[in-house]
Amino acid sequence: MKYFFTLLISLFALNIFAEGMHIKGVIADMDSKMPIKEANVSIRFFAGFEFSDLTDSLGQYEITTTAIVPDGYYGIEVEANGYFKLNGFVHVTKNCSFNFSLKQKNPNPLTPIIYQDTTQQKPVKFSRLEGYATNNLVFLIDVSSSMNQPDRMPLLKESMKYLVNELRPTDRVAILTFSSYTKEVLSSTPALQKELIFNTIDRLTYGSTTNGGTALDMAYKAASKSFIQKGNNRIVLASDGMFTSGEKEYKKMQQTIESGKEKGISLSIFCFGKNTDYVKSKLEKLTHAGSGNYANITTIDESKLHMLEEAKAVKNN
Repeated sequence: MKYFFTLLISLFALNIFAEGMHIKGVIADMDSKMPIKEANVSIRFFAGFEFSDLTDSLGQYEITTTAIVPDGYYGIEVEANGYFKLNGFVHVTKNCSFNFSLKQKNPNPLTPIIYQDTTQQKPVKFSRLEGYATNNLVFLIDVSSSMNQPDRMPLLKESMKYLVNELRPTDRVAILTFSSYTKEVLSSTPALQKELIFNTIDRLTYGSTTNGGTALDMAYKAASKSFIQKGNNRIVLASDGMFTSGEKEYKKMQQTIESGKEKGISLSIFCFGKNTDYVKSKLEKLTHAGSGNYANITTIDESKLHMLEEAKAVKNN
């Protein structure tokens, strides 16, 4: 009886042959919010009565059935290569719209996101910083002789270049170096001037001893000078260990950091190479005082990922 009833409804629906049911919507990436091309959207009405469509370059699908069926809940399935399958039920009416987001199975946070701009017919790079506040980044780089190791300065330079490539034209970058003295090698510069920033990074050279206290004072002054209201005003200090001459100097630095925090400037510290638990704990305390992040860097992917996270520290209101 059940099968007879199902068959009767199906035959009744198929014999109407009006405009049918019209279902449309957009399928997008859950994280990047970008449209997913060639995602298969299928809606099951009755046994053997199923319609599907593939999304276009804008992630849009449009399904029009060959018959009208009763309004109600019907099964939907969305599949796309590299994404987890979505299964569920939707309430279908004569004209309805459903948008869905799919989660990537193995997203690589360092892979550039490219989509097709249908208006210009050319690939366009999607900014990973979409939705995040404008950046006012001040890099404070330890150029003491101990940074002259394969797992230190080379990793730092490459990851800085990676981040600059991801920055938007409105973001700004300043670079200060410190060893026995502190020097501003690049005043706050729009990220649009990538070649100038890259050349500055390439020219970073080594000094001798490390004097971090004075360097921090200069870094906070530089960040204050180019301060952006509601922006991500942040100092990223890169070193290979402790950069103080003792406990008295450490406490003075902590006061400087706390004072900067009150003015809306955060501090993060990247420590390159292996280090002792004591050094890590002291540096972590400094970043905590500065509302920033601490990271111990040993690989280039770690360095790139942490750099990107610094530029995504503040979301737009």
